[in-house]
Amino acid sequence: MAEKIELTEEQIARISAGTSGESVDLMLALAAEEYGPYIKVNENRNDLLDIEGMQEFFASRGYKFIPAFGDQELNLFIAPDGLPYGNDYIIHLLRNGGL
Repeated sequence: MAEKIELTEEQIARISAGTSGESVDLMLALAAEEYGPYIKVNENRNDLLDIEGMQEFFASRGYKFIPAFGDQELNLFIAPDGLPYGNDYIIHLLRNGGL
């Protein structure tokens, strides 16, 4: 089981891979389901999101996670059947045991 951690509002605000809201939602959904916090310091990107760890997690479930950068793009997930899905659907799957 993954260790639970607490984040301050300032730390959450610093998570900025993909659109800020999507990345925070995804990271929190993963942590809530005890898949891990997926947090690391990325000084080169100036964020706290462990994108590589998340990509490995989703790959282990058969999904390809293509993170977006900047507030104009959306995170994308390619399912095992080759269909693309967005962040909201993946969070739905996480919360309902479908991943």
